Amino acid sequence: MDSAPIRDSPPSGAAPGVPGERSLRGDVPVDRASSPQPSRSVSEPGTPGAVAAARISGQPSQFARDSLGIFAAQIAVMLMGIGTSVITARTLGPSGRGLFALLVNFPPLVSNFAKLGIPQATVYCIRRRGAGTSAVASNSLWLALGLGGALAAACYLARGWLLHTALRGVPPVTVPIVLLLLPFVMVQTFFLGVLQAEQRFREYNLQQIAPTALGLVGMSVALLWLRAGLIGAVLVQTGIVALVTIWLVVRVHRRAPLRLAFDGPVAREMLTFGGKSYVQTLAATLHRSIDQYMINFFLGPAPVGLYVVAVNLTNVLMKIPDATGTVLYPRLASLGEDDAHSATSRVCRHTLFITATLGLVFLLLGPLAIRVLYGPRFAGAIRPLLIMLPGIVMMSLYMILTRNFTSRNRQGVNMVAAGLALGVNFGLNCVLIPRWGISGAALSTAVSYSLAALMLLVMFVRESGHSVAETILVGREEIGDYARRARNLVPGMAAK
Repeated sequence: MDSAPIRDSPPSGAAPGVPGERSLRGDVPVDRASSPQPSRSVSEPGTPGAVAAARISGQPSQFARDSLGIFAAQIAVMLMGIGTSVITARTLGPSGRGLFALLVNFPPLVSNFAKLGIPQATVYCIRRRGAGTSAVASNSLWLALGLGGALAAACYLARGWLLHTALRGVPPVTVPIVLLLLPFVMVQTFFLGVLQAEQRFREYNLQQIAPTALGLVGMSVALLWLRAGLIGAVLVQTGIVALVTIWLVVRVHRRAPLRLAFDGPVAREMLTFGGKSYVQTLAATLHRSIDQYMINFFLGPAPVGLYVVAVNLTNVLMKIPDATGTVLYPRLASLGEDDAHSATSRVCRHTLFITATLGLVFLLLGPLAIRVLYGPRFAGAIRPLLIMLPGIVMMSLYMILTRNFTSRNRQGVNMVAAGLALGVNFGLNCVLIPRWGISGAALSTAVSYSLAALMLLVMFVRESGHSVAETILVGREEIGDYARRARNLVPGMAAK
């Protein structure tokens, strides 16, 4: 593990303030005009923007290494997650697998109502506004515990209504167990924002891998050895999340000591910026998850179990833009607009190309994978998987473009796109699920994901000056570079 000295200063790539703006590290106004340094463009060699841009576009680059590191970690998470999914599916059956998915996904989904955009604000305040990491992390801890505890109490009081709607069919005894996770989920999400802001991506990756690895071992013991069933699986998941979150708090505290004091000025900045991201992230999360709860409401838990299998497999494709966007966002936050647009355009087209290529592989091999891994009882997941694939590919574009708008404090664009897409998704689900079952939900996902991506693409092209082709299509030379790299991976082909 990293044992570097404790640091409570902004990373070296943090952008300077603007004239008349007050730094979050003190009460002295930051006035660039009074600086003895000559004024330079953000893209001029030697400026922080140029350095950051070079790191994004350089070859080999730290950006590429960080992105590949996160992607490799997420692939490991995916493989272990599929193993856990196969164990839960084969031991619990479609109905039990559906109930398990509803329960374990409930805390992360509901927590979005109380996150207030703090994870995004953490990166913004540390990277662009120069806030101290200790102050931001301490505020994040108190906000997470307070908001998570209040949300858990509210859900407990409303448990009767939840058991008749979103959690229909769930054993009542499991509801208090999963509600205990809400404060832990909030702390984990907020502190992952701290790791992202400080670009501590090794620890970030470890925090992704650890719970999945423990989950694979825990589910094997609980379901295959102890035969503990649904309740045993829920207890294992709760214990793992609590343990990993406590470990994360300890790791952050070692580098940025947590304080009992609550920093008011920093908190105001976090809540002001976070409030703009709140609606966007809430709508985007509901957009990705609400279909499972609507399927349960209309059809029951067994179809949810089939649908979740399709979603879990297509989520492999989402790891690519997720890994790239995680590394891209803090870098964009320290760039000027022109450099940020250029970097975003470049990353978008490469991410879309890779995701679409792998999407074709899923189209060919996905049905076989479901039959081999999950067995004939889950063959009903094949059609939804194929239907939602185009939307998943388009979502890769959305996940990169949102980082560009957020890094420039333009979350309003993201809010509109996410809100409209959520409305379309909800309306289509109400019509299509009763008529076409989980295939209707998959079609709704494909349409609404594509709509969200296209709305952001139009706005990005309008604001950046980059064309649609520059943003979504790789060039002939870039395809040739991919071909050369592919040949180098095959023994005996590199010399030809």
